[in-house]
Amino acid sequence: MTDDRQLIPMEEGMELFNCCASSLNVVIVSQILGFLDEEIIRQSLDLVQSCHPRLNSHIIGSLDNLRFRTEGTEKIPLQIIINSELEYWQKVVVNELSKKIESQKVLLRAILLKPDKESNINYLITTVHHAIIDAISGIYLHSEILRYCQKIVSSSQIPTVSKLRPLPSLEELMANVTTENTETQKSTQQPHTLPLEHYVSHQQRSCRLIHRQLVAKLTNQIINSCKNEKVTVHGAICAAMMLALAKEIRKDNRDLYFSCRSSVDMRRRVNPPIGDENIAMIVSALTSFHTLTNKTSFWDLAREVTQQIKARLKTQEIYNVILSYKNKAEYVLEHPELVSFSIFVTNVGKVKIPSDYSPFQLKEITYLLSTTVMGNVFSVAVSTFHEKMTLNFMFTQPLISDETANNLVNKALSYLLMVSTKELIDVKYLI
Repeated sequence: MTDDRQLIPMEEGMELFNCCASSLNVVIVSQILGFLDEEIIRQSLDLVQSCHPRLNSHIIGSLDNLRFRTEGTEKIPLQIIINSELEYWQKVVVNELSKKIESQKVLLRAILLKPDKESNINYLITTVHHAIIDAISGIYLHSEILRYCQKIVSSSQIPTVSKLRPLPSLEELMANVTTENTETQKSTQQPHTLPLEHYVSHQQRSCRLIHRQLVAKLTNQIINSCKNEKVTVHGAICAAMMLALAKEIRKDNRDLYFSCRSSVDMRRRVNPPIGDENIAMIVSALTSFHTLTNKTSFWDLAREVTQQIKARLKTQEIYNVILSYKNKAEYVLEHPELVSFSIFVTNVGKVKIPSDYSPFQLKEITYLLSTTVMGNVFSVAVSTFHEKMTLNFMFTQPLISDETANNLVNKALSYLLMVSTKELIDVKYLI
Protein backbone atom coordinates (compact mmCIF):
# COMPACT_ATOMS: atom_id res chain seq x y z
CA MET A 1 0.00 0.00 0.00
CA THR A 2 1.51 3.33 -1.08
CA ASP A 3 1.77 6.24 1.33
CA ASP A 4 0.74 8.71 -1.41
CA ARG A 5 -2.95 9.30 -2.11
CA GLN A 6 -5.60 11.91 -2.84
CA LEU A 7 -6.96 13.81 0.15
CA ILE A 8 -10.56 12.97 1.05
CA PRO A 9 -13.00 15.94 1.37
CA MET A 10 -12.62 16.23 5.16
CA GLU A 11 -8.83 16.37 4.83
CA GLU A 12 -9.18 18.92 2.02
CA GLY A 13 -11.34 21.04 4.32
CA MET A 14 -8.62 21.00 6.97
CA GLU A 15 -6.04 22.11 4.41
CA LEU A 16 -8.36 24.92 3.27
CA PHE A 17 -8.65 26.12 6.87
CA ASN A 18 -4.86 25.87 7.37
CA CYS A 19 -3.95 27.71 4.16
CA CYS A 20 -6.67 30.36 4.16
CA ALA A 21 -7.17 31.03 7.87
CA SER A 22 -4.23 29.44 9.78
CA SER A 23 -6.89 27.55 11.68
CA LEU A 24 -7.97 24.16 13.10
CA ASN A 25 -4.44 22.81 13.55
CA VAL A 26 -3.93 20.65 16.67
CA VAL A 27 -1.53 21.77 19.40
CA ILE A 28 -0.39 19.26 22.05
CA VAL A 29 1.50 20.46 25.14
CA SER A 30 3.28 18.27 27.65
CA GLN A 31 5.31 19.17 30.73
CA ILE A 32 8.18 16.72 31.17
CA LEU A 33 10.51 16.34 34.15
CA GLY A 34 14.06 15.10 33.49
CA PHE A 35 16.97 16.45 31.50
CA LEU A 36 16.08 16.82 27.82
CA ASP A 37 18.21 18.54 25.22
CA GLU A 38 17.98 19.25 21.51
CA GLU A 39 19.92 16.13 20.48
CA ILE A 40 17.64 13.73 22.38
CA ILE A 41 14.43 15.31 21.09
CA ARG A 42 15.84 15.58 17.55
CA GLN A 43 16.62 11.86 17.42
CA SER A 44 13.22 10.96 18.85
CA LEU A 45 11.36 13.13 16.34
CA ASP A 46 13.29 11.52 13.49
CA LEU A 47 12.28 8.08 14.76
CA VAL A 48 8.56 8.81 15.00
CA GLN A 49 8.63 10.50 11.61
CA SER A 50 10.19 7.43 9.99
CA CYS A 51 7.68 5.17 11.75
CA HIS A 52 4.40 6.92 10.85
CA PRO A 53 3.59 7.40 7.14
CA ARG A 54 1.53 10.56 7.61
CA LEU A 55 4.19 12.23 9.77
CA ASN A 56 6.49 11.70 6.80
CA SER A 57 4.09 13.28 4.30
CA HIS A 58 3.44 16.71 2.89
CA ILE A 59 0.62 18.06 0.71
CA ILE A 60 1.00 18.95 -2.96
CA GLY A 61 -1.32 20.26 -5.65
CA SER A 62 -3.86 23.05 -6.01
CA LEU A 63 -6.67 23.54 -3.48
CA ASP A 64 -9.07 21.62 -5.74
CA ASN A 65 -6.64 18.73 -6.35
CA LEU A 66 -4.65 17.93 -3.20
CA ARG A 67 -2.49 14.87 -2.56
CA PHE A 68 -0.37 13.45 0.25
CA ARG A 69 3.18 12.84 -0.92
CA THR A 70 6.13 11.24 0.89
CA GLU A 71 9.09 11.95 -1.37
CA GLY A 72 10.59 15.32 -0.59
CA THR A 73 9.06 15.69 2.89
CA GLU A 74 11.33 17.72 5.14
CA LYS A 75 12.40 16.75 8.66
CA ILE A 76 10.12 17.81 11.49
CA PRO A 77 11.34 21.31 12.34
CA LEU A 78 12.46 21.68 15.96
CA GLN A 79 12.82 25.01 17.73
CA ILE A 80 14.55 25.36 21.09
CA ILE A 81 13.34 28.20 23.33
CA ILE A 82 15.04 29.19 26.59
CA ASN A 83 12.85 31.42 28.76
CA SER A 84 12.48 31.41 32.54
CA GLU A 85 9.26 33.45 32.63
CA LEU A 86 6.54 31.66 34.62
CA GLU A 87 3.85 30.13 32.36
CA TYR A 88 5.75 31.25 29.26
CA TRP A 89 4.54 28.07 27.55
CA GLN A 90 1.11 29.68 27.22
CA LYS A 91 2.58 32.54 25.17
CA VAL A 92 4.33 30.04 22.92
CA VAL A 93 1.09 28.09 22.46
CA VAL A 94 -0.89 31.23 21.61
CA ASN A 95 1.66 32.03 18.91
CA GLU A 96 1.40 28.48 17.54
CA LEU A 97 -2.41 28.64 17.44
CA SER A 98 -2.35 31.52 14.96
CA LYS A 99 0.49 30.31 12.75
CA LYS A 100 -0.22 28.19 9.70
CA ILE A 101 1.63 24.99 8.88
CA GLU A 102 3.80 25.03 5.74
CA SER A 103 2.03 21.94 4.45
CA GLN A 104 3.99 21.82 1.19
CA LYS A 105 7.08 20.96 3.28
CA VAL A 106 5.96 18.95 6.33
CA LEU A 107 2.77 18.57 8.36
CA LEU A 108 4.00 19.19 11.90
CA ARG A 109 6.52 21.22 13.88
CA ALA A 110 7.91 20.94 17.40
CA ILE A 111 9.19 23.25 20.11
CA LEU A 112 11.21 22.36 23.21
CA LEU A 113 10.85 25.08 25.85
CA LYS A 114 13.13 25.19 28.93
CA PRO A 115 13.67 27.83 31.64
CA ASP A 116 17.44 27.34 31.16
CA LYS A 117 19.69 24.93 29.27
CA GLU A 118 20.43 22.73 32.28
CA SER A 119 16.91 22.61 33.66
CA ASN A 120 15.00 19.38 34.29
CA ILE A 121 11.70 21.12 33.49
CA ASN A 122 10.67 20.93 29.86
CA TYR A 123 7.66 21.77 27.74
CA LEU A 124 7.24 19.87 24.49
CA ILE A 125 4.82 21.63 22.13
CA THR A 126 3.82 20.07 18.82
CA THR A 127 1.60 21.69 16.20
CA VAL A 128 0.16 19.20 13.72
CA HIS A 129 -2.05 19.49 10.65
CA HIS A 130 -5.57 18.33 11.52
CA ALA A 131 -5.77 16.40 8.23
CA ILE A 132 -3.35 13.80 9.65
CA ILE A 133 -4.03 13.78 13.39
CA ASP A 134 -6.71 14.09 16.05
CA ALA A 135 -6.34 14.93 19.73
CA ILE A 136 -6.21 11.29 20.85
CA SER A 137 -3.42 10.26 18.49
CA GLY A 138 -1.66 13.60 19.08
CA ILE A 139 -1.51 12.85 22.80
CA TYR A 140 -0.31 9.31 22.09
CA LEU A 141 2.41 10.78 19.82
CA HIS A 142 3.91 12.57 22.84
CA SER A 143 3.97 9.28 24.72
CA GLU A 144 5.77 7.66 21.80
CA ILE A 145 8.29 10.50 21.61
CA LEU A 146 9.01 10.05 25.32
CA ARG A 147 9.46 6.28 24.93
CA TYR A 148 12.10 6.91 22.27
CA CYS A 149 13.77 9.52 24.49
CA GLN A 150 13.87 6.89 27.24
CA LYS A 151 15.52 4.36 24.93
CA ILE A 152 18.01 6.90 23.56
CA VAL A 153 19.35 7.94 26.98
CA SER A 154 19.47 4.35 28.31
CA SER A 155 21.47 2.99 25.36
CA SER A 156 24.44 4.10 23.33
CA GLN A 157 22.60 3.08 20.16
CA ILE A 158 19.71 4.81 18.41
CA PRO A 159 16.65 2.53 18.58
CA THR A 160 15.43 0.87 15.41
CA VAL A 161 11.84 1.35 14.28
CA SER A 162 9.50 -0.51 12.00
CA LYS A 163 7.56 1.58 9.54
CA LEU A 164 3.82 1.23 10.06
CA ARG A 165 1.50 0.47 7.18
CA PRO A 166 -0.48 3.54 6.09
CA LEU A 167 -4.08 3.49 7.24
CA PRO A 168 -6.92 3.61 4.71
CA SER A 169 -8.68 6.96 4.53
CA LEU A 170 -11.53 7.63 6.96
CA GLU A 171 -14.01 7.30 4.08
CA GLU A 172 -12.68 3.81 3.32
CA LEU A 173 -12.88 2.86 6.99
CA MET A 174 -16.48 4.06 7.06
CA ALA A 175 -17.41 1.88 4.08
CA ASN A 176 -17.67 -1.20 6.34
CA VAL A 177 -19.91 0.50 8.91
CA THR A 178 -23.61 -0.32 9.13
CA THR A 179 -25.78 2.47 10.52
CA GLU A 180 -29.46 3.04 11.10
CA ASN A 181 -31.09 4.69 8.12
CA THR A 182 -32.40 7.60 10.14
CA GLU A 183 -31.68 11.30 9.97
CA THR A 184 -31.71 13.83 12.77
CA GLN A 185 -33.99 16.79 12.48
CA LYS A 186 -32.13 19.82 11.16
CA SER A 187 -32.80 23.26 12.54
CA THR A 188 -33.53 26.27 10.36
CA GLN A 189 -33.51 28.67 13.30
CA GLN A 190 -30.43 30.87 13.60
CA PRO A 191 -28.74 30.19 16.96
CA HIS A 192 -27.88 32.99 19.34
CA THR A 193 -24.15 33.68 19.61
CA LEU A 194 -21.82 36.16 21.23
CA PRO A 195 -22.03 39.60 19.57
CA LEU A 196 -19.01 40.48 17.45
CA GLU A 197 -17.08 43.17 19.30
CA HIS A 198 -14.79 44.01 16.39
CA TYR A 199 -15.14 42.21 13.05
CA VAL A 200 -12.10 41.37 10.91
CA SER A 201 -11.43 38.82 8.17
CA HIS A 202 -10.08 35.32 8.81
CA GLN A 203 -6.54 36.39 7.94
CA GLN A 204 -6.56 39.19 10.52
CA ARG A 205 -7.74 37.07 13.44
CA SER A 206 -5.69 35.47 16.18
CA CYS A 207 -6.51 32.63 18.56
CA ARG A 208 -6.21 33.18 22.30
CA LEU A 209 -6.17 30.85 25.31
CA ILE A 210 -7.60 30.82 28.82
CA HIS A 211 -6.09 27.82 30.61
CA ARG A 212 -7.81 26.36 33.68
CA GLN A 213 -7.08 23.19 35.63
CA LEU A 214 -9.15 21.62 38.39
CA VAL A 215 -7.48 19.76 41.24
CA ALA A 216 -8.28 16.05 41.64
CA LYS A 217 -10.82 16.65 44.43
CA LEU A 218 -12.91 19.02 42.31
CA THR A 219 -12.57 16.83 39.21
CA ASN A 220 -13.83 13.78 41.08
CA GLN A 221 -16.70 15.75 42.60
CA ILE A 222 -17.84 16.77 39.12
CA ILE A 223 -17.55 13.19 37.83
CA ASN A 224 -19.49 11.77 40.79
CA SER A 225 -22.20 14.43 40.55
CA CYS A 226 -22.66 13.65 36.85
CA LYS A 227 -22.98 9.94 37.63
CA ASN A 228 -25.61 10.65 40.29
CA GLU A 229 -27.57 12.84 37.88
CA LYS A 230 -27.18 10.29 35.05
CA VAL A 231 -25.51 12.73 32.67
CA THR A 232 -22.11 12.70 30.99
CA VAL A 233 -19.35 15.08 32.05
CA HIS A 234 -19.39 16.31 28.46
CA GLY A 235 -23.10 17.15 28.81
CA ALA A 236 -22.44 19.03 32.05
CA ILE A 237 -19.65 21.09 30.46
CA CYS A 238 -21.89 21.97 27.51
CA ALA A 239 -24.68 22.99 29.90
CA ALA A 240 -22.36 25.19 31.97
CA MET A 241 -21.07 26.95 28.86
CA MET A 242 -24.57 27.54 27.47
CA LEU A 243 -25.85 28.93 30.76
CA ALA A 244 -22.80 31.21 30.96
CA LEU A 245 -23.42 32.39 27.41
CA ALA A 246 -27.10 32.99 28.17
CA LYS A 247 -26.21 35.07 31.23
CA GLU A 248 -23.75 37.09 29.15
CA ILE A 249 -26.08 37.96 26.26
CA ARG A 250 -29.63 37.89 27.70
CA LYS A 251 -31.04 41.41 27.83
CA ASP A 252 -34.61 40.56 28.88
CA ASN A 253 -36.67 37.48 29.71
CA ARG A 254 -36.90 36.18 26.14
CA ASP A 255 -35.89 32.61 25.35
CA LEU A 256 -32.49 31.93 23.77
CA TYR A 257 -31.80 29.27 21.15
CA PHE A 258 -28.35 27.66 21.19
CA SER A 259 -26.58 25.07 19.09
CA CYS A 260 -23.79 23.04 20.60
CA ARG A 261 -21.08 21.44 18.44
CA SER A 262 -19.39 18.36 19.93
CA SER A 263 -16.41 16.43 18.54
CA VAL A 264 -16.92 12.67 18.17
CA ASP A 265 -14.16 10.07 18.42
CA MET A 266 -14.65 7.66 15.49
CA ARG A 267 -11.89 5.18 16.38
CA ARG A 268 -14.29 2.63 17.86
CA ARG A 269 -17.03 3.41 15.34
CA VAL A 270 -15.22 2.31 12.18
CA ASN A 271 -14.59 -1.26 11.08
CA PRO A 272 -12.07 -2.50 12.02
CA PRO A 273 -11.58 -0.27 15.09
CA ILE A 274 -8.46 1.92 15.09
CA GLY A 275 -6.08 2.04 18.05
CA ASP A 276 -4.98 5.30 19.67
CA GLU A 277 -1.39 4.65 18.55
CA ASN A 278 -2.31 5.13 14.88
CA ILE A 279 -1.52 8.71 13.88
CA ALA A 280 -4.57 9.77 11.88
CA MET A 281 -7.64 11.99 11.88
CA ILE A 282 -10.42 9.60 12.92
CA VAL A 283 -12.93 12.12 14.20
CA SER A 284 -16.27 13.69 13.33
CA ALA A 285 -18.78 16.01 15.01
CA LEU A 286 -22.47 16.45 15.74
CA THR A 287 -24.68 19.36 16.72
CA SER A 288 -27.35 19.47 19.41
CA PHE A 289 -29.99 22.21 19.72
CA HIS A 290 -31.35 23.72 22.92
CA THR A 291 -33.85 26.40 23.98
CA LEU A 292 -32.96 28.16 27.22
CA THR A 293 -35.53 30.06 29.24
CA ASN A 294 -34.84 32.07 32.37
CA LYS A 295 -36.03 28.99 34.31
CA THR A 296 -33.80 26.40 32.62
CA SER A 297 -31.98 24.34 35.27
CA PHE A 298 -28.41 23.14 34.97
CA TRP A 299 -29.07 19.41 35.34
CA ASP A 300 -32.12 19.44 33.05
CA LEU A 301 -30.01 21.09 30.36
CA ALA A 302 -27.12 18.66 30.93
CA ARG A 303 -29.58 15.74 30.60
CA GLU A 304 -30.96 17.20 27.39
CA VAL A 305 -27.46 17.49 25.90
CA THR A 306 -26.60 13.94 26.99
CA GLN A 307 -29.81 12.51 25.53
CA GLN A 308 -29.53 14.39 22.24
CA ILE A 309 -25.94 13.29 21.72
CA LYS A 310 -26.82 9.68 22.53
CA ALA A 311 -29.66 9.76 19.99
CA ARG A 312 -27.67 11.51 17.27
CA LEU A 313 -24.80 9.04 17.55
CA LYS A 314 -27.18 6.39 16.21
CA THR A 315 -27.91 8.35 13.03
CA GLN A 316 -26.03 9.17 9.84
CA GLU A 317 -25.09 12.63 11.10
CA ILE A 318 -21.50 11.85 12.15
CA TYR A 319 -20.84 10.15 8.80
CA ASN A 320 -22.48 12.88 6.73
CA VAL A 321 -20.32 15.50 8.46
CA ILE A 322 -17.21 13.72 7.17
CA LEU A 323 -18.51 13.44 3.60
CA SER A 324 -19.68 17.07 3.39
CA TYR A 325 -16.82 18.69 5.29
CA LYS A 326 -15.05 20.33 2.34
CA ASN A 327 -18.24 22.02 1.13
CA LYS A 328 -18.91 23.33 4.64
CA ALA A 329 -15.31 24.57 4.91
CA GLU A 330 -15.63 26.47 1.63
CA TYR A 331 -18.87 28.04 2.84
CA VAL A 332 -17.30 29.14 6.15
CA LEU A 333 -14.35 30.74 4.33
CA GLU A 334 -16.66 32.51 1.87
CA HIS A 335 -18.92 33.81 4.67
CA PRO A 336 -16.61 34.66 7.59
CA GLU A 337 -19.32 36.77 9.23
CA LEU A 338 -21.67 33.77 9.67
CA VAL A 339 -21.51 31.29 12.55
CA SER A 340 -23.61 28.12 12.61
CA PHE A 341 -23.30 27.20 16.30
CA SER A 342 -23.08 28.85 19.70
CA ILE A 343 -20.52 26.74 21.55
CA PHE A 344 -17.93 24.11 20.61
CA VAL A 345 -16.68 21.38 22.96
CA THR A 346 -13.98 18.82 22.24
CA ASN A 347 -13.37 16.40 25.12
CA VAL A 348 -11.03 13.38 25.04
CA GLY A 349 -11.93 12.40 28.59
CA LYS A 350 -9.34 10.48 30.59
CA VAL A 351 -5.92 10.48 28.94
CA LYS A 352 -4.79 6.84 28.68
CA ILE A 353 -1.01 7.06 28.46
CA PRO A 354 1.67 6.36 31.11
CA SER A 355 3.39 9.06 33.14
CA ASP A 356 6.61 7.13 33.88
CA TYR A 357 9.32 7.03 31.18
CA SER A 358 12.21 6.80 33.60
CA PRO A 359 14.36 8.90 33.74
CA PHE A 360 11.55 11.11 32.42
CA GLN A 361 8.18 11.82 34.01
CA LEU A 362 5.18 13.18 32.17
CA LYS A 363 3.73 15.64 34.66
CA GLU A 364 1.02 17.27 32.51
CA ILE A 365 -0.38 16.87 29.00
CA THR A 366 -3.16 18.79 27.29
CA TYR A 367 -4.32 19.92 23.85
CA LEU A 368 -5.98 22.74 21.93
CA LEU A 369 -7.33 23.61 18.49
CA SER A 370 -6.87 26.84 16.61
CA THR A 371 -10.50 28.03 16.37
CA THR A 372 -10.26 31.35 14.51
CA VAL A 373 -12.57 30.10 11.72
CA MET A 374 -15.26 29.64 14.38
CA GLY A 375 -15.28 33.39 15.00
CA ASN A 376 -17.33 34.27 18.06
CA VAL A 377 -18.08 30.68 19.14
CA PHE A 378 -17.45 29.94 22.84
CA SER A 379 -14.99 26.98 22.62
CA VAL A 380 -13.14 24.60 24.94
CA ALA A 381 -10.81 21.58 24.72
CA VAL A 382 -11.07 19.26 27.74
CA SER A 383 -8.88 16.42 29.00
CA THR A 384 -8.26 14.65 32.31
CA PHE A 385 -4.79 13.43 33.36
CA HIS A 386 -3.74 12.29 36.85
CA GLU A 387 -7.37 12.85 37.91
CA LYS A 388 -7.07 16.59 37.15
CA MET A 389 -9.37 18.08 34.54
CA THR A 390 -7.84 20.65 32.21
CA LEU A 391 -10.07 23.05 30.30
CA ASN A 392 -8.43 25.11 27.56
CA PHE A 393 -10.87 27.79 26.46
CA MET A 394 -10.08 29.17 23.00
CA PHE A 395 -11.40 32.48 21.68
CA THR A 396 -10.77 34.73 18.69
CA GLN A 397 -9.44 38.27 18.86
CA PRO A 398 -10.47 40.95 18.11
CA LEU A 399 -13.94 39.42 17.63
CA ILE A 400 -14.07 38.66 21.37
CA SER A 401 -12.23 40.77 23.96
CA ASP A 402 -10.16 39.42 26.85
CA GLU A 403 -12.73 40.81 29.29
CA THR A 404 -15.67 39.06 27.63
CA ALA A 405 -13.79 35.77 27.32
CA ASN A 406 -12.71 35.81 30.96
CA ASN A 407 -16.25 36.63 32.09
CA LEU A 408 -17.63 33.69 30.11
CA VAL A 409 -15.03 31.26 31.42
CA ASN A 410 -15.53 32.32 35.04
CA LYS A 411 -19.31 32.03 34.74
CA ALA A 412 -19.12 28.59 33.09
CA LEU A 413 -16.75 27.22 35.73
CA SER A 414 -18.87 28.73 38.50
CA TYR A 415 -21.94 26.87 37.22
CA LEU A 416 -20.03 23.61 36.84
CA LEU A 417 -18.41 23.75 40.26
CA MET A 418 -21.34 25.15 42.21
CA VAL A 419 -23.79 22.40 41.17
CA SER A 420 -21.16 19.68 41.66
CA THR A 421 -19.63 20.76 44.98
CA LYS A 422 -22.55 22.74 46.47
CA GLU A 423 -19.95 25.37 47.31
CA LEU A 424 -19.19 28.80 45.91
CA ILE A 425 -15.58 28.56 44.64
CA ASP A 426 -13.52 31.49 43.40
CA VAL A 427 -12.61 30.28 39.90
CA LYS A 428 -9.85 32.88 39.57
CA TYR A 429 -7.59 30.52 41.52
CA LEU A 430 -8.21 27.45 39.38
CA ILE A 431 -5.10 27.87 37.24
